[in-house]
Amino acid sequence: MSTAIPRILTHPDILDEVFSHLTPGWAEGDVEIPYWMPSDRKLLRSTLASSALVCRVFSKKALDCLWRVLDSILPLLRILPSTGSRSAFRINSDISDAAWTKFQAYARRVRELKSVEPMVRIDPSTWEILVQRLRGAPLLPMLRRLETVIMLPYPSPGILLLSPTLRSLRLSFPQFMPLPEPASFYVTDEYEADSSILVENIIRAISLPCIPDDVRRKIHETAPEASEHLLALGRFISLRELDLAPKSVRVGPDSLRALSSLGSLRVLRVNLAFGTMHHLASLHEGFPDLNALSLRGTDMDTLKLLQVLPLDKLTELELGTETPMTVEEYRHYLASARSLIPSNLTCLALGPDTFLDSHDESSLAHILQPMLSLRGLSKLTCQFRTYPKDVSDDDLHALATAWPTLTSFWVMYSYSDVPSIPNQVQPITLAGLIDLLRRCPHLESVGLATLDVAHLPCAESVPRLDNRVRELAVDRFVGEAEADLPAFALIVDRLLPCLEMPQYITAGGEGTQWVDLWDKVLLLVAPLQAARRIGG
Repeated sequence: MSTAIPRILTHPDILDEVFSHLTPGWAEGDVEIPYWMPSDRKLLRSTLASSALVCRVFSKKALDCLWRVLDSILPLLRILPSTGSRSAFRINSDISDAAWTKFQAYARRVRELKSVEPMVRIDPSTWEILVQRLRGAPLLPMLRRLETVIMLPYPSPGILLLSPTLRSLRLSFPQFMPLPEPASFYVTDEYEADSSILVENIIRAISLPCIPDDVRRKIHETAPEASEHLLALGRFISLRELDLAPKSVRVGPDSLRALSSLGSLRVLRVNLAFGTMHHLASLHEGFPDLNALSLRGTDMDTLKLLQVLPLDKLTELELGTETPMTVEEYRHYLASARSLIPSNLTCLALGPDTFLDSHDESSLAHILQPMLSLRGLSKLTCQFRTYPKDVSDDDLHALATAWPTLTSFWVMYSYSDVPSIPNQVQPITLAGLIDLLRRCPHLESVGLATLDVAHLPCAESVPRLDNRVRELAVDRFVGEAEADLPAFALIVDRLLPCLEMPQYITAGGEGTQWVDLWDKVLLLVAPLQAARRIGG
């Protein structure tokens, strides 16, 4: 070993700690972890690859971290003898035992994989060759987290990536229908229906201790090349989180009943499709440790499922309704849901469809009134396509008073370009934001539908607040043309001393004038923060 390497760096625990900071992991929804952009991830991987060449002690640790998280399955497949170009790839059928052993050594290093729609087309023969080589063994035997797509008529890629060691699984469908030739087109309803049936059968196959004959038959009919491989994997008894939330994936009662037998499952995100079923069989004997639930479907379907699930351990709930309702109908729906969920809920997310036209101009606080009894709420997200009236300072005051322990408060439109946002808005004022920050001292993340920046007070009159808010997002800044940007920057710095930049402060939609103005505000806030750190 080179004497230039300090002895302390040869200690396994020290190396683990050093290289763990170079692993380009996923960070969705977690502001504790830096979000690595593609360029950052490329640099991290380059650093790990260089570290692996330093010495033998570094090599194993660096390679483990380099291959731990993959954004595509292609780098791993390229280890095998193959032919390909920038647009197409295939492995050779004559794989030697030595080449296969080398491939397996790298495959065992992979813990997390995001394999969605690849930029390079992988020839279907690649998966047929892998099925023959694997003989029912998982392709990635140590995989913990997977996000992949199920594509018809070639579902083998998604199926072969599955492993019984998975703890987190997210399945979706492609945006475009895959075709043998380069052309493609948007998926059809029939395609989505066929894909949903396959996904449901996959879910039943990996959940049930004994796979029914009809499930075996349907999997073989839809995925003949990979059916025996899937059925040989067995139950996924380590699965803790299952995300079937993409709108095109629909789940029925049979799949939910199968999932209820997985005692390890803690997080479930699904879109419901119960059809004309009026009643569901009780699932209270299953899902023993379910603590996070995300449901999307009609109002009746979501309520039906809440009635039959064991919810005593539930702490996080997301309800997305696809039924257009009036304001009062939605409020009644929330009251019905509240009667079914436990009082110890800490996270609530609501995403209704468009409200039907009516003369009702109920405030957001009035709409959410049935949920105000959830006194321990720490995270609230309301992303509506339309509001009956603008979210106001009074709404913020009422919600902050009801939930003073909030750490995350998001009340926004679900799309930044929703045409129904009124032109003459009555925006949230700076005073309303200050009141929210004072009443909820534990806030770390804030998202607002509007904010008035045309009528700013003198910066010196704005109190310096001591809070932990690191993220601020605003759908619509009102009065940007009249805004005094230096004054606004001073106010932001006084109100949000811990604000992280530039990743966690955003505004408006792409291409709007305000994006440029807000970037200027960030450029002004950054040196103010730096000056405080130096001076403090």
